Order: sequence, then structure tokens, then C-alpha cells
Amino acid sequence: MLTQLTIKNFAIIDELEINFKNSLSVITGETGAGKSIIFEALDFLLGSRVTTDIIKNSTSKALVEGIFSLNKSIILQDWFLENGFDFSNELIISRELSSQGSKVRINGSLANVSHLIFLKPHLTNIHEQSEHLELLKTENQLGIIDNYGNINHKKILEEYRNAFEEYKTLKLKLNNYYESSKGLIKKIEYLKHEINEIKSANIKDQNEENELLAKREALLNKKELIDNANLISEIINNNDSGSGSIYQNESLQSKLVQIKKLLMNSNEHDKGFEPYIELVEDIILQIKDLSHFTNDYLNTFTSDDLLQQIEERLDLFYRLKKKYGISILEIKDYYSRIQKELKGLEENTISENDLQESFNKKEQEINVLSEKLTKSRESLVSNFVNRLHEELITLGFNKNGETSHPIIVIEFTPCDLSPSGKEQIQFLFSSNPDEPPRSLLKVASGGELSRIMLGIKSVICNNSMESSLAMLFDEIDMGVSGEIASNVAKKLYKISKSNQAICITHQPIIVAMADTHYVIEKNIIDGITQVLVKEISNSERANALAILLTPEKRLKDGITEDAKQFAKSLLENARQFKEKDSLLKLS
Repeated sequence: MLTQLTIKNFAIIDELEINFKNSLSVITGETGAGKSIIFEALDFLLGSRVTTDIIKNSTSKALVEGIFSLNKSIILQDWFLENGFDFSNELIISRELSSQGSKVRINGSLANVSHLIFLKPHLTNIHEQSEHLELLKTENQLGIIDNYGNINHKKILEEYRNAFEEYKTLKLKLNNYYESSKGLIKKIEYLKHEINEIKSANIKDQNEENELLAKREALLNKKELIDNANLISEIINNNDSGSGSIYQNESLQSKLVQIKKLLMNSNEHDKGFEPYIELVEDIILQIKDLSHFTNDYLNTFTSDDLLQQIEERLDLFYRLKKKYGISILEIKDYYSRIQKELKGLEENTISENDLQESFNKKEQEINVLSEKLTKSRESLVSNFVNRLHEELITLGFNKNGETSHPIIVIEFTPCDLSPSGKEQIQFLFSSNPDEPPRSLLKVASGGELSRIMLGIKSVICNNSMESSLAMLFDEIDMGVSGEIASNVAKKLYKISKSNQAICITHQPIIVAMADTHYVIEKNIIDGITQVLVKEISNSERANALAILLTPEKRLKDGITEDAKQFAKSLLENARQFKEKDSLLKLS
């Protein structure tokens, strides 16, 4: 229930505060006075988008604040707790709009527009002048039946919607699999090719390239190195057969052995020779090592194709570095990365059979749920149509006393699986017993659509699990008069018994039925527009109603006596209806 609405600098309203009652309230005023802006401001408060043009001229920001009385809804209590808002029987929402954007507060805590959008259907139901046009859309007609449903139906609907989301996700995955499987296979094959190419190079040591370059340098200078090694060997071993060699008498090792003997003999007489004995022994050992090295080194040049093998190996490294990294170390790092990538692709790729099997199971499940949802809707439609038929009769759809012909028929049309199920529905309308039901779009007038929407709201309102919902009607009486207007007034009053009803109207008979009457006035003072609201007291209601009956007389001749008497009669008729309605409920 909406208990208070405060509006500041919104459109033509500079500042306005209205305290609403939990009853049928009407708002009247001249065209352009700002009546509909009140509902626009409330709509903005509860999440609708507006531009900064709505901010009143010469001001920097607009503010709308609403105070609501809440029921003990478990859904709301849980939602408030989950979103970190304080929950109590009183809810205060404010929304400010400036050039920097909008700022929302719920019970004093900062919030966002998504929070408002969630709360809106739990707080209000706004019927605007054009809302009945939405009734022409088949997707909205299906929503009307689902909203009429009880807890069991809503559970079925929620279960179906959740399953449909999973079904849609699997279907998308399957389609994407077919579209991308070729590319995925190519990616896997390419990674395998790169891995095999690097693996076949058999790189075990990242220093191998440097070692090969050193060997290559040696082989390119082969003659000089061999000559030097042979000469060293000749000096050590005296194995030169040439007669002109200066080393032909004895080998270097033999001479060193002779030197060692001489040192040992001298050491017997002079111990100063002893350190040099060890020195010569070390030299003899090192000369032996050098001799072995030169012999082995000369053997490395025995293979004629060794240089070619080294060149081929270095060429392989060059090609790998050109593709995978500037060094052997980078190539090895790249090899590790693509191994992991390949493993991830192979592990995360669901086989076509597994994916197809999962999709088939979900498709079977969604078909079962859709059948269940269809049967639930068919059951609801039967009850809904009967109750709506009763409401429409009271709203003037029985001009000829005929009450048995179907005014509204709901037609089911099968369709592909969708978030709403596997059917669409269409409201068909017949205002005359000799005419078959046809699409609302083709045969219902604006006034008829408005009354049909009122009948629908009345049915849903009486069936709603939400209590103290603020039902707002912006000129629901458009296009009706006389007895039909009287029936609309009675319908609004009955709605107000289970939910708060606030109605913008020009119809005197609806104003007379109201429990509370507010008048909106627009005045221009010193070039500045001011919008004022006044709650009409019981003693003033007859005069206010008489003015509404004869607006053209207000400034000329004053209110006529006939208008006053007619106003009093309307108020008396309304009082008697309310009294009778109360007695019927008591009985």
C-alpha cells in the first residue's frame, strides 16, 4: 500500500506531497494540471527510465520519494535480507535524478534500478491509458493467465523456465560444437604437428648449439689443428722418422725420467733438490695426459662427414628458432606450453555423442514439462474465463440481457518451444450473441478494451497472493458513460476492498464512489508554474463534485442548485451501494 508520495522538481511539479488512504481514492483536476504526472513520477520511482528533460526548468535535480506499507510476505523478507536492506512494515524508497544520473535509496541504503524493478510488481499495479493496447499482444495475454495461476502453477512455470534455460544452453553448445568442431580439430592437429617437430629434434641440452658451433669452428680449421697436434705428439714421443728432426734422439718423457733420476741422486747429497723431484713427477704425469689428448684429438678427424652432420644439426636449430623462439631455451619453453594447451583442449572437448545425449535428455525433460504447463494453463483458462465473464457482465457487456454467449474465448495455438512454453494464446471477443468470437485487435473498441482490462485486473486482483497492493488506474473510465460508468465505479470500489485503489478520473459517478477525493490544481504565479493538491473533506465533497459536473459554470455563474442536488444524489447512491455491499459480505 502506498501511504505517501512526495514529488519535487519533476516535470511541471515543483513540490507536491500526497498522503493516500487504504481505500478507493480519486484524483481529479483540469486537463494539463499534472494528474498523470503523478503516476509518471511513481513509475520513475519504481525503476522506469526517464531523461533529464523531466527535471523542472531552472532546477538541477528531481526527487521522488514514496512510503509503502508492507505485508508479511516471506518472499519480500528473504529478498530484503539477501540484498542487505532493513525490512520492516514500512518501506521508504527515494530516487533522485540529475545530470550525473539517478541515485536510489531503499530504507536509507544505496540501491540500484534493478532492485526497484524487482519491487515494483510487489508494490503497485499501474493501469495507464494505453495499457489496454498491450492486451493485444499475444505474449502479454499468456502472461495474464500465468499471473492468475496459483502457487502450484507458478512452481510449474518456474520449473519449466529453469529447464528451458538449460535446454537452450545445451542446444547452443551443440550448435557451436558443429560450427567449431572443424576449427578445433585443426587447432589440435596443428599443435600436435608443432610438438612432433620439436620433439623429433631431440634437444636434451640447451648448450648443445654452442658446443656444435665450437666443433664446427674446429673442423673448419682442421689442417692447422692436425699439424699442431702431430707436432706436439712428436715432441713428446720423439716419433718423427725424419733425419732432420731435433727431437730424434729421445722422447720428451724419457728425458724427463732421466732428469728425475739425476735429481734423486743429487738429493742424496743435498736436500735442496727434493722439491724439484715432485715438480718433475707432476710434469711427467701432465705430459702423459697431453699425449693421450693429442692422440684422441687426432682420432676426431677420422670421419669425413662430421662437418656435414654438424651443419645439418645447426640448420635444424636455425629453422626451429625461426618458428618457435630466438634461443634453444625459448624453444623448450614453447614446447612445454603447447603440450599443456593440447592437453587442455583434449580434456575439455566433449565428444559429439556425449553432448548429443545430454541434449536429447534435456529435450525429453522439457517436452514433459511443457505438457504439464499446458495442462495447468488449460485448467486455469476454464476458471479464468468463467470469472471474467461474470465481471464483464457487470461492466455492461449484456445490453440485450444475454448472459450465456461467450464474451471472451481464449484460443490455444501450438508453437515451437519457447521460454513461455509450447503454445501461444489469444483472447477472442464477441460483444453480440450473433457474432462469433474474433481477435480483440479487430473487433474491440478502445472503451471495450479498457473495460475488459478492468475486468481482468479485478479477477487477478481477487486471486492475487499480494495483499495491500496499490492498484493505480489512469482514466480507466475513458470512453464510457451512464450505466457502464456506474458499473466501472462499483468495480473499482470492490477492488479497493482487497487492494488499495487510486484512480485518475473525469467521471463524476466514479468520484462519488470514492472514499477519498484529491483535486490537483495548476496555478501560474509570477510566471512560475505551481501544482497544488488538496484533499476534499466530507463537507466539501458535494461542491467539488458539482464543479466536476458543470465545469463551465464555475467561473461564470457559480455552481447551480441542480448540479449540487445531482452531486448529492450521486454521493447518496454511492453510500447506499457501499452499505449494501458490506451487508452482503457480512451475510
